[in-house]
Amino acid sequence: MDLYICEKPSQAKDLAQVLRISKRAEGYLHDGGDRMVTWAFGHLLELDMPDAYDPALKSWNMETLPIAPDQWRYHVKKSGAKQFKVIKELLGKANQVFIATDHDREEKPLPGR
Repeated sequence: MDLYICEKPSQAKDLAQVLRISKRAEGYLHDGGDRMVTWAFGHLLELDMPDAYDPALKSWNMETLPIAPDQWRYHVKKSGAKQFKVIKELLGKANQVFIATDHDREEKPLPGR
């Protein structure tokens, strides 16, 4: 199965239209065969707060800064839990994954352009 992951629902709708994918399911669109389009929205994951690593870091002070754990931890935001589960299940079925996010805002122009 080919899975296309878009940044937001409106982008997924546009891509699905171009790919002629029109069947709706909970959290994704599909063609009834081997192509599916899903989406994220905002940030589905967020970094754990410092006190999740060590309760002593709940109050920040100059002695404990900077906070740089060996391995950063994150969790699924409550508002994104349902869609995260959809994406995770679809990833488990996919043979190919196409990241179709909007690069324009993150792309920085080269000097002189």
